[in-house]
Amino acid sequence: MIRIDKKELRNYLILIVLGACCFLPFLGSVHLFDWDEINFAEASREMIASGNFMQVTINYQPFWEKPPLFFWLQVLSMKVWGVNEFAARFVNAFFGILTLLVVYTVGRRVYDSRFGFLWAVAFIGSFLPHFFFKSGIIDPVFNLFIFLAITFIASGFLSQDKKKKLLVYTAAGIMSGLAVLSKGPVAFMMIALTVGIYWATVRFRKTFTAGEALLYLGSMCFTASVFYGIETLVHGTWFIEEFIRYQIRLFSTGDAGHGRPFYFHFLVILFGCFPASFFAIRSFMKRHEPQVHQQVYNRFMIILFWVVLITFSIVKTKTVLYSSLTWFPVTYLAAVTMYGVLKGAISWGKWLNRFLIIFSGITAAAIAFFPVLIINKDLITPLIKDKFAVACLQKPVYWSGFEFLVGTIFFAVLIYAFLLISRKRFYSGFAVLLASCAICCEAFMIVFTPKIEEYTQGGPVEFYKENSSGDVYVRSLFKSYADLYYGNKRPGEHPQSHDKQWLLTGKIDKPVLFVGKITQDKKYGAPEMGLTKLKSEYGFVYYRRDPPSE
Repeated sequence: MIRIDKKELRNYLILIVLGACCFLPFLGSVHLFDWDEINFAEASREMIASGNFMQVTINYQPFWEKPPLFFWLQVLSMKVWGVNEFAARFVNAFFGILTLLVVYTVGRRVYDSRFGFLWAVAFIGSFLPHFFFKSGIIDPVFNLFIFLAITFIASGFLSQDKKKKLLVYTAAGIMSGLAVLSKGPVAFMMIALTVGIYWATVRFRKTFTAGEALLYLGSMCFTASVFYGIETLVHGTWFIEEFIRYQIRLFSTGDAGHGRPFYFHFLVILFGCFPASFFAIRSFMKRHEPQVHQQVYNRFMIILFWVVLITFSIVKTKTVLYSSLTWFPVTYLAAVTMYGVLKGAISWGKWLNRFLIIFSGITAAAIAFFPVLIINKDLITPLIKDKFAVACLQKPVYWSGFEFLVGTIFFAVLIYAFLLISRKRFYSGFAVLLASCAICCEAFMIVFTPKIEEYTQGGPVEFYKENSSGDVYVRSLFKSYADLYYGNKRPGEHPQSHDKQWLLTGKIDKPVLFVGKITQDKKYGAPEMGLTKLKSEYGFVYYRRDPPSE
């Protein structure tokens, strides 16, 4: 039986309150973003609209890119909160709070309560980990299941109790199965590579039996079969086949416009996970942990970091999401550094001070100058070659002129944190640094995110919402899911209504409203297309096509 004393209970309650204060406010204040947020929310909305919860669809057509677990969670949220932005993002806010409790618990077992708390606040106080728990994407859920699977496996390697080993390997298999149900077999690949490399580093010493390995694999397959098995029985192997083809395309090509250089993920982690990434650098240096279980867990976390980073640097398709699993080892290693410094086991060198001021300066300057450049758009538009992007920036979005203060105040607080740390007031310095980054994330969400959304998709989203009654079809002429979600596409409409070509040239049964980019106007605005141009503004062109007269 697990016993939690009053101090531990207080720490759990503090983390729940901190997580709720950081991750829940303003979840529904901004429209969902194309592509991923709207894509996933649309799949969940269609499950509710169609009543088909066992098959993922987009535009009411089978969608093989993702398995359904995350959509099931979003459906539950939408049943409680309604079909809206808050409900779509609530799942990750909930998992954000759960993640804080999990890393605190694991950290407490590996070191002690102080370490667990440092690990949790490293998540709260780092940019991208904080921001992603306020999003509507799959990765925070997917990553937590993978992390739990690896943690259970590490626990099994360390345990001498046969009953406990059976229990933790079963739990690891269930977590792996849930990860596979969240985003696919890539979860098992990450787990297998991490465990396999760890096993190689201990020279394939016997750390588990064949029976334990089979128990793990059986638990994973049984859990994953909740969807994959039933889907195959009902609809055949088409989902598995298409899903595998899609995964191969992601690995071998820069799919969906996401081809980026090899070093992309290094930069994302370095700056996106500030300040945890800054602290983590120190922990990559060789140091000896006094306890065997600490040595084992450190090794697992470092291996997981390099497995994810190298794998997704090799993969041709690169997005910020793909390296997000590294945030567990990065924040863990950050906690190792802070914990060691606070205990006097790790020295704080001058080079760390220099790195801190450089990281802080670059980060704060980017936040401060961003609104200045957007307000003075005439300075940057001559440098932008994309005609569509230039047109989007012409939209008259309100800027007060004081938005630069977010970055300026942030930098001032970072300087204060730097002074505290340089004077060896580490506890206060770390607290100020992490708190300032968390508050800066919230300020960015409140001040900048709505304006960014207005520039990038505000016009089309409002157009779709205005025409979502069902009297017309609405369709985007570029890749987007906003027309489906905000246009409230209904099941049971004309069987060809999902086909863009039919909407453009076929015998439609009601008017169609199209939204295209100005770069597409030469094609779709041509007389032979038969579309009536309604308006053109801020990068987007709006058309109408009426049914042919009898």
